[in-house]
Amino acid sequence: MVILKSYPCSWGRCIFCPFSLEQSTDIKDIIETNRRVIDDALREVRREDVERVAVFNGSSFHELPLDTVLRLPPLAEGRVFEVEERSEYVSKESLKYLLRLMKPKELVVRVGFEVWDEGIREGYLRKGMPNSEVVRLAKLRKEVRGEGLPVKFIIYVLFGMEGLPESKVVESVTKFKELFDGVIAIKYRKYLPNHPNEAPVSKELAQYLERSADLVDWGEEEEWVFEKPS
Repeated sequence: MVILKSYPCSWGRCIFCPFSLEQSTDIKDIIETNRRVIDDALREVRREDVERVAVFNGSSFHELPLDTVLRLPPLAEGRVFEVEERSEYVSKESLKYLLRLMKPKELVVRVGFEVWDEGIREGYLRKGMPNSEVVRLAKLRKEVRGEGLPVKFIIYVLFGMEGLPESKVVESVTKFKELFDGVIAIKYRKYLPNHPNEAPVSKELAQYLERSADLVDWGEEEEWVFEKPS
């Protein structure tokens, strides 16, 4: 996993997101930091036989500076390449452009819909991604698969937050798995005083997520993770 610095998220209204603490409006700082990180990552992948590289920046991939984006193809080419996006940045045109530029073996796009229930997603979490976006991306997934493009869509589902019932978490995993290529369940952590409180996670939900989600992120992973061939 390669963690890059980015501009503040263009949406910036989600009630739980802590990434504003790591973002910057200083373009020189962003570019110089990302150059160092990418250089370090390139040295790592050249030492190891790495098949998968994930690039995250705390907002959307399309909000990275062009200088940063143009330095990423050596990391992506011939590998599974993963990015995070808000749904409005994802279109057939943007996917095709990334495929042409990065030349990955496969492009994995992670989108944080967080919960299936639109009332919670929009009224409580303030995600700014209504059900029409869920439907649009599900349709887009079918279209790109029909064209044989090597693209997968992975959806984030949030759990362990007050105001987010466990029944809605189960519903979210079930529904999103029906429409997309996988689900990553993410344990909510409270970082700022004005953020919602954490909620205890029942044994039943933990077992369900470990069984049903493609990955459960309990917030204990290392910052850099490179997947080697088995």
